[in-house]
Amino acid sequence: MKLPEPLFALINPIMGLLLRSPIHRFWSDSLMLITFTGRNSGKQFTTPVRYVKDGDSILCFTSAENQWWRNLRNGASAQLRVAGESSPYTTSVIENNPSEIKKWLMFYLSQYPQDASYHDIALANDKSLIPEDLERASHEAIVVEAKPA
Repeated sequence: MKLPEPLFALINPIMGLLLRSPIHRFWSDSLMLITFTGRNSGKQFTTPVRYVKDGDSILCFTSAENQWWRNLRNGASAQLRVAGESSPYTTSVIENNPSEIKKWLMFYLSQYPQDASYHDIALANDKSLIPEDLERASHEAIVVEAKPA
């Protein structure tokens, strides 16, 4: 089920508090906090996002319509709070590369198929991704990859 966008203005601060709390374990196996500096404002921003791991890389996903990921291009620094631990990371953004994005979307959604709706991807009766939706989403999604600094 896809939550309405305005609800995230309420949910994100609450999730930030929970992911910093001693009870983070209930959520931190799939949610992390990413803290970065705004490229124009110089302000620090923190947002909770779903993540997947691939070796020492941590990947998260968003839509090109969102703005926050633009701060993470070209080796930007970020602080990731994963499983209750904060560490520095160097980030890169995968954009305008549908075949690479499609590969990572399939990896991500194999672990969290319930998130397919956030990328406007429908699931077939057998819970597989609708190929046409996946193809379209691979042109609209953004992958942020973070590696330990």
